[in-house]
Formats: sequence, structure tokens, C-alpha cells
Amino acid sequence: MIKKISGKGVGQHISHLEKDGEEITEYKDISNTLGESFANNSSSENYTQTFQQVTNKAERKRLNFKSKNLEKYNKKFTIKELNAALRKSHDTAPGPDKIHYQFIKQLPPSCLIILRDIFNKVWVSGKFPSIWREATVIPIPKPGKNATIPTNYRPIALTSCICKTMERIINDRLVWYIESNKLLTIYQSGFRKHRSTIDHLIRLESFIRESFVRGEHNVAIFFDLDKAYDTTWKYGIMKDLIDLGLRGHLPGFIENFLNDRT
Repeated sequence: MIKKISGKGVGQHISHLEKDGEEITEYKDISNTLGESFANNSSSENYTQTFQQVTNKAERKRLNFKSKNLEKYNKKFTIKELNAALRKSHDTAPGPDKIHYQFIKQLPPSCLIILRDIFNKVWVSGKFPSIWREATVIPIPKPGKNATIPTNYRPIALTSCICKTMERIINDRLVWYIESNKLLTIYQSGFRKHRSTIDHLIRLESFIRESFVRGEHNVAIFFDLDKAYDTTWKYGIMKDLIDLGLRGHLPGFIENFLNDRT
């Protein structure tokens, strides 16, 4: 109603979908059809045959994250880290556990200590709560596309706000380790503090201006990766962490986070 009053319009209502010339109208069937479409996007069948051979061969080797956990990034969490993670959080919709960020932010100090202790128990034991593996998936129609076609939707996954709070703490430690050890190329701008795509736009503009001054030609090649996030190779992520020298609780948590999700 507020959106209507503001003149912003409202989200599209999915009345029916079309698949193989058939009209799908029942809500359960619509949900299953969209679920199948999202699952197909994430299927390893999208990999080339050559890459499938690479993944099959690589995944036969079990990754070893064993460590005495004496590294700085494997230490137990502090209240300071928990509060910093909560300050960074935005009031997004909760996951299947229905626990909103505002619930967590309003906790008294004594309860925050209990929450920190729960995080540390998960961290040390490696036992990942099953509810944290679940997501409520909301299908969003792609702008300007036919809303009756299942492939014209993108999924938004709503996950546990408690888990996302712990994720932020771990991400801060991971970023600290990577940046302090200078493990990323200086040219990577995405997902890094004080960097953005503007860096590359300025770099490209400088190349173009220099070419004009020198009377030279400038060639640029742009790559667009189809289904980049949907088809990310999970084992490859873990292999990268091993290659970066990470061991113990941190990569163990990430491995738990990526497996058996529904």
C-alpha cells in the first residue's frame, strides 16, 4: 500500500507459469517448477565436458584442513567481534528460523555473551546447526522479461540472521588474513575495502587517453561469466583456501557452510 501511495508500484504476482506448452496454476506446482529451474541453473551439467573431467579427477582427493588451531584466525570469538558484526548488519528479512536482526541487536550484554559462546561452540566443535543450512528462496521476476517463463526469475535466498552474523566475523578474519599476507593481485577491485569498479574504469580511461596522445590503438577484452555464482565449483573454493595456507576451524566452517544446503 505504501508503494502504491508513493507511486512506486508493487511487485508482480505470479498467477501462472508456462512449461512445455502447459499452463501451471497451482501454487505448489509453480513452486516446484521454479525450484527445478533454479536447480538446473546450478547443476554441474552446465560445466563443459572437459571441466567435468577435471572436477571428477580433483574431487577424488580429500582436502586436509587439520591444524592445532593456534593461528590467529582460528582463535575463539570475542564480544568486540560480535558487536562489530552486528553494527555492519542491515535489517534484511529473516531466514526459516524467523529470527530478525532487530531481535539480536536488542539483546542485553549478558545474552550477547551467551550468543558468543554458542558461536564458539559451533566454531570449535565443527557441528553446523541444520537450520543454518536452510534458505527460504524468493523468486524475483527479471525486469522486462515474460513472467510466465520459469527461467525469467532470479532467486533471492533468505538465510538465518544469526548465521550471517557469525559469517561476518569469519569473513573479517578471512579478509584480514588475505590482505595482510598480500595474497590477492593488486588489480582485483571487487569485494575489497576502498576499491571498486571505478578503479578499473579510471585505469581504462587512462589507457585510452594515453593511446590518443601516442597515436596508438587500444584493445580491450571483456569477459561475462554466465551463471557465475550458480555454477561456482565448491570443491575449487576449498582447494583455493588450502592453497592460501588456511587450516583448522576457518576453512572447516566454510566447508560445512557450503555442504548439504536446502
